[in-house]
Amino acid sequence: MRVAGAIISLLCLLSGPAHADPRLALIIDDIGARADDQRVLSLPTEVTLAFLPHTPWGRRLALAAWRQDRELMLHLPMATLGPKSPGPWAIEPGLDRWQTQYRVKKALADIPFVQGVNNHMGSAVTPDADRMAWVMEELNRKGLYFVDSLTTAESLAFEQAQAWGVASIERDVFLDPDRDPATLNRQWQQALKVARHYGQVVVIGHPYPDTLAFLELALADLPEEGVTLVPMSALFSWPVLSPLPAR
Repeated sequence: MRVAGAIISLLCLLSGPAHADPRLALIIDDIGARADDQRVLSLPTEVTLAFLPHTPWGRRLALAAWRQDRELMLHLPMATLGPKSPGPWAIEPGLDRWQTQYRVKKALADIPFVQGVNNHMGSAVTPDADRMAWVMEELNRKGLYFVDSLTTAESLAFEQAQAWGVASIERDVFLDPDRDPATLNRQWQQALKVARHYGQVVVIGHPYPDTLAFLELALADLPEEGVTLVPMSALFSWPVLSPLPAR
């Protein structure tokens, strides 16, 4: 993370003057596993919330967020190379096209009113062009956007989203790789730097108490930083391809 941050800092220095109207899109992931995830509903409504399907609180909190007029995303579980389980009905290696798209449909049925999707974990399948193509075919059919969480540098998810005409973008900064206050502040300052130099930044965080406490203060200061908080969809150039017919 320190190496990646140094590279971004160098690129920012080489990119010329600051952008006149920088925008920041913040996604809070992993919502739905715990009742106290409801604290995310106190964040500004421009914050985009991504809900885990097939969890005790995911659907209930998604409905509550929809009633607040928020932008909602599906946080689609995908298999990981690590030891943690991504949860039930994840996209896994070895699934055929029908099985893959069935799991996408099942997740979308569990979390209503979403406008987009990002991957939960996924290091074992986002480098798989076939399975990512099958996911993006379904998102194209539903008219949804996709954010590649970039849990591995080998990911082909963004590439396949582009190929299928899905409005898509990659995550720039993980806010909370750990929950130390110094880490949160360093990552946030990095996000502001990227936004000012490139005009926009995509930040992903999680509903940890430490992260939410940090954001409650940091987001209130954004206007003074000269950066505008926007919903995720505000950053997209929408696709030129027409959606596939529904099945």
